[in-house]
Amino acid sequence: MKVKRFLIIALACIPAFLCGAQGFVIIEDKHPHELNPQITSYSSDAQILSGLYEGLFSYNPITLEPQFAIASDFKVSRDKKRWTINLRPEAKFSNGESITASSVRDSFIQLLSTPEAPYASLLDIIYNAYEYRNGLCEADDVGISVAEDYVLNIKLRAPANYLPKVLCHSSFSIIHRSPTVYSGAYMLEEKTEDSYVLKKNPYYWDAENVKLEEITFFQSDDEVENAFLFNTGKADWVTNNVKVDNVLNKTSIQVGGEFGTAYYFFKLSNRKPKAVGRADAGAGAADPAEPAFNIWDFPEFRNALLEAVPWKSLRSEAAVPAGTFVYPLSGYNSPDPFDYTDLAEAERMMNDAREKYGISLEKELPLVFEVSEFTLTEEKKALLVDAFKPLGVNLQIRELPSYLYLRNVPYSDADMFAYTWIGDFADPLAFLELFRSDSSLNDSGWSDAEYDALIEKAAAVADFERYELLSAAEKILLDGGMVLPVYHPVSFNLINLNEVGGWAANAFDVHPLKYLYRKEAKSTIPNVVMKTSGLLH
Repeated sequence: MKVKRFLIIALACIPAFLCGAQGFVIIEDKHPHELNPQITSYSSDAQILSGLYEGLFSYNPITLEPQFAIASDFKVSRDKKRWTINLRPEAKFSNGESITASSVRDSFIQLLSTPEAPYASLLDIIYNAYEYRNGLCEADDVGISVAEDYVLNIKLRAPANYLPKVLCHSSFSIIHRSPTVYSGAYMLEEKTEDSYVLKKNPYYWDAENVKLEEITFFQSDDEVENAFLFNTGKADWVTNNVKVDNVLNKTSIQVGGEFGTAYYFFKLSNRKPKAVGRADAGAGAADPAEPAFNIWDFPEFRNALLEAVPWKSLRSEAAVPAGTFVYPLSGYNSPDPFDYTDLAEAERMMNDAREKYGISLEKELPLVFEVSEFTLTEEKKALLVDAFKPLGVNLQIRELPSYLYLRNVPYSDADMFAYTWIGDFADPLAFLELFRSDSSLNDSGWSDAEYDALIEKAAAVADFERYELLSAAEKILLDGGMVLPVYHPVSFNLINLNEVGGWAANAFDVHPLKYLYRKEAKSTIPNVVMKTSGLLH
C-alpha cells in the first residue's frame, strides 16, 4: 500500500525540470527502458520507442492499420512472393546520414542474427530467414536484397499480405550501427535515474509536422504526487499510478480496452533448464540417467486441471473476462471459450490420465506456478489451490519481483506462468505466433504440426479464409490445455484532450509521439490525428 504524502512534501519533491513546465511531460511507472527495439518485448517500452525509431511502415494511431513511414510505396509480384519497396530519399538518421535500402537490410539481418530478439521469427516468412537465424545459411542467402539506393527487394517463402502489419512493430525499426543515433521523430537528449528527455530530430523526414520540440518521460509511482502534478499543469499526460479521487478534471480520465489477453500457460520440459529435472511420476523417472518425466507435458493432465478451474470466480474482478486466447476481432470466429467447471469430470479425467501413464491414484502431483508479485490476491491463490487439491495436485505458488519476473521465465524450472500479452499488430497471428513451434516468442516449448501447418497455410489466403484457418489453429491450442485465459486488460491514461491534440485511444495503447501537440498554440485544431498518407492498395 502506498503511503500518502502531505502536500508540502509533494511540492518539495517535484523535480526542478517540472517546475519550469518546459516541453511536454509524460509521467509513467518507474522502470528502466530497453532502448534497443530489437531485443525488447515489453509494452512499457513501446511508447518511448515510437518516438525514437521508425520502420518502413507505422501504425495509424486511430485505426492501427499500416501506413507508410520510411517506405513511400511498394509493389507485389503476380505470385505474391516478391515485394519491391521504395524508400523516401529524404529519410535520414538523427546524425544526418541517409536511410537507404542497405540500412534497412542491415537492420533486418542484425535482428535475425540476434539470439535474444523475441520477434525475429515473424520474419520467417522471408526466404531463408529461418535458416539464417538458426545458423543454416549465410546472410547473403536471405531473401532481402538492395536493388538501388532507395529500393529494397524482399523474397518470401509464401504469399503474406499481412507483411506491412508486421513491419509496423518497433522491432522492425531501422536502426543505426550507433545506439545513440535514431531513425524516428525524436532523439534521446538526456537520461537520469527517473527521467528520459527527448529532443526533436531535425533530420526526421516529416520534421515539419512534428510540433513538440521536447518530450520528457518522468518516472514516478507516487499516486498522490502524480495527480497533483497533473492538476497543476506540471504533467501533460499520466499513463498509470494516479489517485483518481484527487484528479480535479475527471473528463481527462481515458479508460479503454486493450488488444491483449492476461493468461496462464504451461512450460514443457524441453524449455526448462537442462540441468534441472524432476521425476514427478512414473517408473521411467526412477533412473537418474533417464530424462525426467514431467506429467504437465501431457495434455490429459493439463485438461483435467482446466476442467477444475473455477472460471467464474477466477475472473470475478475482471472488467473484460477472456474465455479464449486471441483477442476478439471483427470477422474472427473465436473457438468455444473456457467457462464451464465440472469438478467430478475433472477428477475422472485425472484418474484416467494417471491410469494411462501408470501413476498411482495416491501420488501427490506437484505443480509449480511462478508469478510476478501482486499478480494474484491471497483469495485467488486459495481459489486455485483448493480447486486442484481434489485432483491430488499440490499447487505451489512462487512469487518473483516484477522487475525480475519476465526475464526469468526462459530460465525457470516452474511448470506454469502468468502473462499479459498485448498484440503487436491487429491480427490473430499476433497471439498465435507465441505457440508456433519455431517461433522466437515460444517460451512454452509446445509444438503441434497441425497447428503450424494451419498458420503457414493462412499466410497465403484472403482475410476471411485466413481467419477461419487461424481460428482452427487456436482451437488446437486450447484443446491442448496449454493456455488458461483470464481477462483482457484495460488501459488507463490521464490526459486532457481539450488541451492536447494528436492523441487518440486505441487498442494497443501506444500513441506515436510525432503526432502530439498542445492546443494552446493551435486552439482551432480539433482533437484528431493529423492526416498522413495512407497505405496504397
